[in-house]
Order: sequence, then C-alpha cells, then structure tokens
Amino acid sequence: MSIPNGIQPYSYPASQADEFEKKGHPGMFLQSITCLSGSTTFTGSNYGVGGLIVPHPTTGTASLSLGGQIPLATLATMSSQGAIIEISVRSVAVASGGPVYALIRNQLVR
Repeated sequence: MSIPNGIQPYSYPASQADEFEKKGHPGMFLQSITCLSGSTTFTGSNYGVGGLIVPHPTTGTASLSLGGQIPLATLATMSSQGAIIEISVRSVAVASGGPVYALIRNQLVR
C-alpha cells in the first residue's frame, strides 16, 4: 500500500513530547495514588478513581462516591487473587496494612 505525498499515519508535530500525547493513553487506568497506613486519602482532588488494589491484610474503609463504606479487609480478599476492584471511591482510610493503590480511570476507555 502506498501512502500519498509521503504522509505517514500518526504523523505529529515534533513539539509533542511523547507517544502518549500523540496517540493517547491505551490502558483502562492512567495513574495510581498510594494510600499509606494511618492516613486518609481524599480522592475528590484526584477525580476519577475507579479502581483499587488492596493487599491482604489491610484494614480501614473505602467510602463510595454516592455514599456508603466498604471495609478494606473485605476488598483485600478480592484483591488477593490479583484482581483490580472497579469501584467509584470518594476516599480511602487505611488503618493498618497497605499500601492501597487508588487507580485513576482513563475516561476514554470503557
């Protein structure tokens, strides 16, 4: 297949810094926030948390964006099998154990 006039797919100005700026972020999650033991991390300032990785054993609570709380120990049993728990979180309070990783979701990938 010939490309007319030397135009290449994904041809971008040299001013763009890297491939992520050129093509976008391909994964479901873009960034992680580390929630340490003995702390409460409010995710409102980091809007878009849509996943947690909770190591076992961990205690504390995850507060959901529209209300309610789930004990981190309950989530740790799910996460211990290598699962990312997809959940919309307002805050994470880690009493012991951890760290818990709150994952910022890529809004362009569903």
